[in-house]
Amino acid sequence: MASTILLIAAFGLPSLIALLGAPPWMGFLLGAAFYILLILLTYQRLRDAPFSSGWIVLMIFSFNVGPAWNGIQLGFLLNLVPVIVAGIAPAKPEIERLAT
Repeated sequence: MASTILLIAAFGLPSLIALLGAPPWMGFLLGAAFYILLILLTYQRLRDAPFSSGWIVLMIFSFNVGPAWNGIQLGFLLNLVPVIVAGIAPAKPEIERLAT
């Protein structure tokens, strides 16, 4: 739930600020702050689950591949893979309980 809220804030606030006519740097600062929080939350969740925290690299680097729509590349979806993996991965204690 927190990841969804952070995703909406990280990408919705800059769009809203642009619509209101504020300077673009203000939208960047607000969006970047929420995106950094999302990266930290995803990193912590991946460490709690039995997955490598190296998945975070996909959130940090941008892959501009595929077709574009209004300046958004299809490769942007690669940035969301770690969030999805962290959201569906069971925590370590739950896996250990299932193994016994």
